Amino acid sequence: MKKMGKKFAALALFALVTGRAPADILTPGMDAAESLVEITSLKTQNGFSAQFWMTTDEQIFTSWAKTGEIPGLKPSLELKRNTPIYLALFMANPGVRKVVNAKSKKVNLSSDVTFDLYIVSPGGVLSLATRKRVGWKGAPPSPGLVFLAKDRGVLDFEAIDPLGEYTIVLVVHDNIRKTDMKLTRRLALVD
Repeated sequence: MKKMGKKFAALALFALVTGRAPADILTPGMDAAESLVEITSLKTQNGFSAQFWMTTDEQIFTSWAKTGEIPGLKPSLELKRNTPIYLALFMANPGVRKVVNAKSKKVNLSSDVTFDLYIVSPGGVLSLATRKRVGWKGAPPSPGLVFLAKDRGVLDFEAIDPLGEYTIVLVVHDNIRKTDMKLTRRLALVD
């Protein structure tokens, strides 16, 4: 009986992951019914899905869930010095920890997703490393929703940074599911 329940849960999760998922309803001013984002476009591992983009459009953080915004938004592939570029980490279906209070029998649910950011310069040298940035902590988002990480990173290349192709790596950690996912993008710094 227990085995059958696990199979059913796995099939239900598969249906969620392969279906369409509404956008983040926790973003103020966003109506999730107005927008759909496909989870299938995100990399998925152990039921957790993630993808990141780099863009010079700061408005992504306020308008990404609106109809037509994501399909019209193109990730930046080239950048000039002294132009801020924003890292937008999209995630879905993080692990959920369930803790029951022994006295009140109240159930507390939480998710815990962090990520590390690494930038490798054109010469192959690690030029930046930041760890344990917050993707999501606290009450979990609704299952199947695609949401934007809470830590909204911004990079700014200056005159001392060499021109050429940089490799941006995010290692995303779903600390509940004990799942690590490496996401990589390339960005050309040009004059």
